[in-house]
Amino acid sequence: MNARFRDRVSFCSALGMGLGVSTGHPLGIIAAAGMPVACLTAGTRKAVFKSTLVYYVAGIWPMVPGLNRYFGQSEISLIPVAMWVFAAILLSVPWTIAWTSERRFNYLWRVPLALMATIVPPLGIVGLASPVTGAGYLFPGTAWVGLAAVALLPGIVLSTHALALRRRCAVLCLVSSSAVGLAIGGRLFAPGDAAPPTGWTAVNTQFGDVRQPFRDFLAAESVQQKAAETSARVLIFPESVVPRWSEATEAFWRQSLDRWGTRGQIIAIGAGLPGKTRTPKDNREKLSGLRSFDFGAAIDVLKRIDPQSPPAMQRSVLPNPLIKPRPEPVDNTLLIVGAESAVFYQRVPVPVGMWRPFTRISVPLRLNAPGVLGIDHQRAAVLICYEQMLTFPILASMLEHPTVIVGISNTFWVNHTTIPRYQATALRGWAKLFHLPYFLAVNS
Repeated sequence: MNARFRDRVSFCSALGMGLGVSTGHPLGIIAAAGMPVACLTAGTRKAVFKSTLVYYVAGIWPMVPGLNRYFGQSEISLIPVAMWVFAAILLSVPWTIAWTSERRFNYLWRVPLALMATIVPPLGIVGLASPVTGAGYLFPGTAWVGLAAVALLPGIVLSTHALALRRRCAVLCLVSSSAVGLAIGGRLFAPGDAAPPTGWTAVNTQFGDVRQPFRDFLAAESVQQKAAETSARVLIFPESVVPRWSEATEAFWRQSLDRWGTRGQIIAIGAGLPGKTRTPKDNREKLSGLRSFDFGAAIDVLKRIDPQSPPAMQRSVLPNPLIKPRPEPVDNTLLIVGAESAVFYQRVPVPVGMWRPFTRISVPLRLNAPGVLGIDHQRAAVLICYEQMLTFPILASMLEHPTVIVGISNTFWVNHTTIPRYQATALRGWAKLFHLPYFLAVNS
């Protein structure tokens, strides 16, 4: 095959696969499993870089309009575009390094290593559109064996190019037969989706941006009403339906919390917990936090005001419309309340949006944090929003032997993109691969 023609085929194939992934459709994600073959078929390292770059650029382009709305109009509009291109370049580097002109057996280890480099941190923090995401649709119920098959098969196929025609055909027939047998066997021994635990329910909501004035109150009322009306034992609500959980929030929910505890009901709520900052707030900033709904902090300041101090000094700590509260990090969590009590922290926050290295308001990465949470005698692998688009968080959770997968997300800011569809498709794919029941609660 002419080298230039081969490079063009590689480029066009990678572009098509990337666009397929961007749709969030299962078929597009399945096709992406062939990305290593399509890209590494190119004849030069430069051509491989072009093919892998166009795959990732096409595959993750929905993040641009989504991040545009996430950051808001007050931010520089070039930030989403820069993040998009930068992530695509970073993810292309391992595949470019993996290319070699000596194909005999080299790709057997180069392809898995390149895959691992794009899955495991540090690159795994932006490891979007991974070729292994479709493993659950190709080999359902096969767990780590199916994952290994998706990782190894491209290297085997690429290595056969160095063999004589007869040997190449024999190897390809053997590999194809093994793959078909694995796919059929998985479907026979683990047909359909796994049965969910009895009494568990995931609730989808349409609260929109709950950070807007009064929407958080309406969302809280709706959550408590829904929990009161259902007989479900475990109720799962979406990410950030409570934007900021504080002492005042707990006091507001106290009656419902006591009722759920009495009924033996467990409520899993996506909530924001104020994180720690490097510098403490003064009294004025604490009271200005009323805008952030931290009434507990305001009461604490009022208690410490000296009643003997001059009135002018007392007024100096009262909220002023011209005083802006100091930004503070808010951890994204799954909060367990009612008959059980626990907190699960998001392990990989959105880069730049939440995880901002070397800044005071950065939400920390928790790569070594537990990936499984005990809920109602089940071991739940929890994935919060952005983590559903990555590979590392779910695989790290699977090492802890979960019995159920729980996903929560807040997609009001990406409703006009294919990101919600991709998240749902990926989550279901992992559940199929490990044959586990899954729940997905989404706020739109």
